[in-house]
Amino acid sequence: MLRRLLFLPRTAPHRRLFSAVASPRTEHVTIPCGSNGTVTVDIFHASRASQSAPVLIYLPSGPLLPEHTAEEDRLVKALAASSRSTLARINYRATTGITWPTPLHDVLAGYDWIIQHLLSDESQVARLGVCGELLGASLATSLALTECRLGGSRIVAAAANNPVADWVFADDLPVAEPSNLPEPRAPEETAIPADQDTMTWWAQQEDKDERETPAKPARPKKRASKPPSAWLTNADNPVIPTLTLSAQRDILFGNPQHMFDRFASPIHFFRSPHGELIYPKDDDGFASLDPLDIEDRLDINHYESRQDMERDRAPLMPVLRRCRAYARIYPPANMLLSLPQWHITTGLNSPLLDQASELAKMLKRSIARRQLRTKTARIMWQDPVEKAKYEAWADQRVGLSTSEGVGLWTVSDSPSWQDGVESLGRWMEECLTSKPA
Repeated sequence: MLRRLLFLPRTAPHRRLFSAVASPRTEHVTIPCGSNGTVTVDIFHASRASQSAPVLIYLPSGPLLPEHTAEEDRLVKALAASSRSTLARINYRATTGITWPTPLHDVLAGYDWIIQHLLSDESQVARLGVCGELLGASLATSLALTECRLGGSRIVAAAANNPVADWVFADDLPVAEPSNLPEPRAPEETAIPADQDTMTWWAQQEDKDERETPAKPARPKKRASKPPSAWLTNADNPVIPTLTLSAQRDILFGNPQHMFDRFASPIHFFRSPHGELIYPKDDDGFASLDPLDIEDRLDINHYESRQDMERDRAPLMPVLRRCRAYARIYPPANMLLSLPQWHITTGLNSPLLDQASELAKMLKRSIARRQLRTKTARIMWQDPVEKAKYEAWADQRVGLSTSEGVGLWTVSDSPSWQDGVESLGRWMEECLTSKPA
C-alpha cells in the first residue's frame, strides 16, 4: 500500500486561504476524448464582459496532492479574480488504473475545446495563458512549449509551480564519473554536451580547429565535489516526500519507457535524458527465434519442473543506466514557434528545486539563442556583447522565484502566500493583455 501524504501542521486559529474571494459564475462541461472516455472542464467566468476577458487554463496538481480540493478551489478563484480572466480548469484523469498518456490526451482535448468555444471571436487571434503545479505544471510546460505557433491563437504566458520536469529522478541513476559515462545507444540530434552553452561550444570547436599544433596537455584539475542535490536534501519533507513522488511515478507510467516522453518530462525538449533503459537480451532475442525454435523450446519446457517454469515466467525488468546527455535545439529553426513568457516557482525545501532551476536555465538558453539567430547577422553570433544583450533579454522572459518551505500554491500556511498568488494573477493579466514583444 502506498504511503499516504503527510501534510504540514496547521497553526491555530486555522487560516482558510483565499476565503474572501468572491465566487465567479461557473459552469461545467464534459468533453469526449475519442474512444477513451470523457474529461470535464470547469469554467470560472470573468467578472468583466466576456467578450474582452482573456482565457487562462489551469491544470490541477493531480494525484500527488489528492486531498486538497477545497484549497485548490480557493486558489482557482483567486487566480481568476486577480488575472481578470475566464479561467478554465481541465480535470485530466490520472488515477490508479489510468496511466500515461491519458492525462496528456485529456489536456489536449480540453485545450482544443477551449480554442473552439471560449474565445470571444473566431476571427480574432487570441493570447492564452496556462498554469499548474506538480504534474499539472509538467503538462502546462509541455502545452506551452508546443502550442505557441505564430500566426494564430497561442499560449503567450506559462506559470509552473514545482514542475516535475524530469521523471527520471536523481536516485534512480547509478553514480558514475563524467569521463566514464557511456554514449546513449540511440543517436542524438547534436554533439553538444547538455551542460554547455551551445554558442560557447561552437566557438570552442572553431578555435580548436584553427590551431596548427596541439597544446600541451594541462594538468588535470581536482574536481570540486558537488553539493548534494535538492532531491536528496529534501527527500523527507512532509508535503511531497520523494518516496511519494517515486511511488506515484510508478503508477502513472505503466510502461517505464513513457518516462522519457518529452511531453511527460519536458526538460527532454532541451536535452537528452541522463539515463536510458537497457532491456534484457532475452526480450530482444525471443522475437527473432524462428517457429521451429519456439516449438522446440516449448517441448523442453514441458519437461521442466514447475519451479523452473514459474521462474522462467517471471518478467525480466529493464535496467536503468546513466549515460551522456546532449543538448537538443528547441524549437527547431523550421518551426514557427515563439516560446511564451515564463513564471517558474518552487520552494527552498522542495525536492524539485533543482528541476525547476534547470528548466528555467534551459528556457533562457533557448529563448536567447533563438532571438540572437533571428535578429542578428551570422557574423555576430559569437560576439560576446551581442550574446550578453540577448541573454539579458531572455532573463526578462523567464522568471524563477523561490520561497520558504516547499512552495506549493495549494499547501501553505504562510500569511503572505495569498499575496504571491494574486501577484501571479496580475502578472498573467499583464502578459495576456499587453502587445506582443
